[in-house]
Amino acid sequence: MIGTAFFFLLTLLSALILVVFLLRAGAARPLTVWALAALLPVLAAMTAANAGQARANRVLSGYRPAPFQVVLHTAGRDYPLTLDLVAAGCLERTMRLRGESNLELPQGVVPIRKDTAIDGQLPPTAVVEALSLRGQLDCHEFKPLRKRR
Repeated sequence: MIGTAFFFLLTLLSALILVVFLLRAGAARPLTVWALAALLPVLAAMTAANAGQARANRVLSGYRPAPFQVVLHTAGRDYPLTLDLVAAGCLERTMRLRGESNLELPQGVVPIRKDTAIDGQLPPTAVVEALSLRGQLDCHEFKPLRKRR
């Protein structure tokens, strides 16, 4: 959280200095003005990244998942599954984005299509987005379908 406030204040200070230099022609060398102008987007990106990480940490701090028991209804079959947080998060994201893929499990391949229905509880979208933002949502079991030409 301190990182976010620090980068936000540094961004505001840099913007203020740049405005002062632009209003007072000749107060700074062109390279100084160029450097400040180039630094602003970097600082803004760092501020946004730190804010996103802090938000993800807040969302995940109180969340204690249990294994997710779901039944997928797809391709005319029912697939009862027990998923860990990462696999359930990948399934939630695939369903929310209406993606099509194959879930490859030791028991076999489960097709995920746009018309797939789920019985059971998946993790909340905020938790899935927080896992994705922190780089913890590794969906190696989900293989996207290749488009036919």
